Amino acid sequence: MSAFEWILLVCMITVGLCLLAGLALILLTKDILSRAVLSDMLFYAMVCFYLIWTIRNDTFIAYEIAILAGLVGGVMPTLSMSRVVSRGRR
Repeated sequence: MSAFEWILLVCMITVGLCLLAGLALILLTKDILSRAVLSDMLFYAMVCFYLIWTIRNDTFIAYEIAILAGLVGGVMPTLSMSRVVSRGRR
């Protein structure tokens, strides 16, 4: 393995540990708003993990998936967060 592959491996391990820590916090917290924020964090960590993986493994639609995840991840959490904060009222 080259030095760059080692750096990618360390990055994937770090993101994976952050994913597990966020999942543990979701399971342990009782506050609905905190769970909503942590679920967004988990989504972006999964996108980050995927992008790190695509640096080493070449795919045809790697960056299209990342762009779609960024668009959906930017709009949908904002809408869901506003619904959580307003307690479902419009």
